[in-house]
Amino acid sequence: MNKFLIIFISVTILILNYGCDSVNKSVNIEQFNVDYPLAIRLSKEKTVIRLQFPNKIKVENKSLVSESFVEIEYIYNNIPLERDLRMGLFEEKDKKLIKISNNKKKIISPKGQLEYVFYTRHFVDSTKAIQQQFKPYIEKMLRLEKDTLHIGTVVEFKKKHKELFESLTKNDSISIRLLDSNSKSGLGERIVVPVNW
Repeated sequence: MNKFLIIFISVTILILNYGCDSVNKSVNIEQFNVDYPLAIRLSKEKTVIRLQFPNKIKVENKSLVSESFVEIEYIYNNIPLERDLRMGLFEEKDKKLIKISNNKKKIISPKGQLEYVFYTRHFVDSTKAIQQQFKPYIEKMLRLEKDTLHIGTVVEFKKKHKELFESLTKNDSISIRLLDSNSKSGLGERIVVPVNW
């Protein structure tokens, strides 16, 4: 009987320890394509300086305790840190996007999830070969006297400008840093996933 009790207690301790260590591993990040238009931005020099690609992110908490984080970070592989303009974060309400702060605490309830639409801010090379691809858009923006133009979806852009799209987004990733009140810094596990377009 004593052996059974010792084995039972040992197994229980192992399960509890494993469960505590894997709480943060139960936060998943998924991405989905959206049909919102991408935006292109014109510089004062009349060249396309930036492309903004929309995508949707779902952060799911599979554990039985609340989880929280502050920022969803888009990590650009082709942009130096000092030029990183981060990303725009939005909530979707009645098929409309409402801009929200990306540096305020976000709480995911147990077994809950949060969904956001984000827009990246990719810088575009000003070389003639790259800018030539945007000539029709530049002409339209100049004609309309606008510095921003919304054009087709990401899927459409990928078909028309596959090589450019891949060079801009290759090896980009998304990251969240969970908060942990038990750690000295207040920060917990960082979860990083490759961007899925």
